[in-house]
Amino acid sequence: MTIPEDTVMPTAPTAHDRLTRRRLLALGAGAAAGGAAAWLPFDPRAALAAAAQRGGTLTIGINTDLVSLDPNDIVFANVPMFFQVYNYLVKYSTSLQARPDLAEFWDPAKDGTSVVFRLRDGVRTHSGGTFGADALIANFRRTKEKATGGGLFSRLTDWEAADRVDARTVRFRFSRPHPDYLAQIARWGMVDPAAFATVRNKGGGTGPFRVQEWVPGDHVTFTRFDGYWQPGLPLLDRVVCRVFSDPQALENAFQAGTIDLAHTIVNKDVARLRQAGFRITPAPVPNEYYVLVVNTRRPPLDNLKVRQAIQLLVDRATVVRTVLGGVGRPVAQMVTPASPGYDPALDAEYGYNPAKAKDILASAAIGRPPRLNLLTSTSTPELSQIAQILQADLKQAGLDAGITIQEPAQYFPPYFAGNFDLSLSFLTLATIDPTDFTISSAFRTDGTNPAWIQAGPPREYVEGLQSLNATFDMRERWTRLRGVIRYILGQAWAVPVALRLPTYGLGKGVEGFDIDPQMLIQLKGAWLTR
Repeated sequence: MTIPEDTVMPTAPTAHDRLTRRRLLALGAGAAAGGAAAWLPFDPRAALAAAAQRGGTLTIGINTDLVSLDPNDIVFANVPMFFQVYNYLVKYSTSLQARPDLAEFWDPAKDGTSVVFRLRDGVRTHSGGTFGADALIANFRRTKEKATGGGLFSRLTDWEAADRVDARTVRFRFSRPHPDYLAQIARWGMVDPAAFATVRNKGGGTGPFRVQEWVPGDHVTFTRFDGYWQPGLPLLDRVVCRVFSDPQALENAFQAGTIDLAHTIVNKDVARLRQAGFRITPAPVPNEYYVLVVNTRRPPLDNLKVRQAIQLLVDRATVVRTVLGGVGRPVAQMVTPASPGYDPALDAEYGYNPAKAKDILASAAIGRPPRLNLLTSTSTPELSQIAQILQADLKQAGLDAGITIQEPAQYFPPYFAGNFDLSLSFLTLATIDPTDFTISSAFRTDGTNPAWIQAGPPREYVEGLQSLNATFDMRERWTRLRGVIRYILGQAWAVPVALRLPTYGLGKGVEGFDIDPQMLIQLKGAWLTR
């Protein structure tokens, strides 16, 4: 892909892109008139009025243990703790609009090369300190270090500096215009600076709950933070997340009522449990997809034709029908189907076609291919089942693959080190912004990308991403994404399989459970009626 010479250059952000103090005051006036529900994902006043009682312990069954308590470790296994222990500068509503969280308001520069964030007043940290400009700058510096930046290190590459404006205000400066700046930080959890040294094992932020204890492999317990900045929240005294390595054991515990919430229900069991009268709720917005990541640095996968053949061997319809129980849908691209960047033509062009795959593989002239290593994890029970279908799909064309299944803590080190041929996982779709999918490891633009380990992805891909941010016109940005996605699929280093739509089991008496568009559960407004 080459970037045309007439690329549109940045223009001033539109009113939709900017949330100024005036806009914030207007929102506040609407809330005072009874319109809070229009812009807050949860109205605490309504919860308090409806709750049978304040307090109690909510017990959640989770199907895999946490990898760490550091919010910079952005992996699915850590989802249960993100919104409980940490706050973010902004959060996204189910209508995909950015809303204030720790940031009271924000104001981007007209040229898109900087943005000012104003923090809320009086936010306390779990250690008893104040979260202000100095704490935000400390988090920025920590995230800019490769050793502690986790999944955000490459995400904030172009964020060059953080300047203190006053005790509650910080200006971030970028090396190039970034109309996607809000999407870039939507997963940036704020850590209590006093907890930096121990955050991986003990946590520490400004969220509604603080970490009481984490017993790896067994449970993690959160307790109410009485110094939380939102009055009256959280409602629960404690949240206990218990680890169930066997999905059937988790489901049995949910049906027996020994856990209050199941995170998550196996997709193929959803219809049966609903018919039995259990409450099962899906994530509100498709934001993730199962994907086969291909290590382009290992032969024969360094041969483009081999990768293209593998892409055409994936029987997505069978995966959705037999493993996902009809929940979700086949998808051949890393864009949510509801977005303007989705191109239906790509589904047919890169869909299941074993005859064509065999022809392409034959033209690759690689001789007898070696046995491939298909690495996956226990992050969801569906992964191992999907891996078995892919194993059979590859066999049709003479590609033999052995499956290695590991717990998340054991899966990620070899994955990020590039010690695999194929890796089945799930990643983030382009949902809230055209560049949203690049938060995922397989689409990083540097040598930490496991699919292009050490060398980094092709120059054309990097230039394509840059073109997405060369204009503030959102419609044009989504249109340009179609070209970037076509390039990625043509290179076939990531092969989308199916939408992943987590489903949650809610026990009797559980109310106020909330899920954001990025599939993060939020329990500050949850309560128990029993």
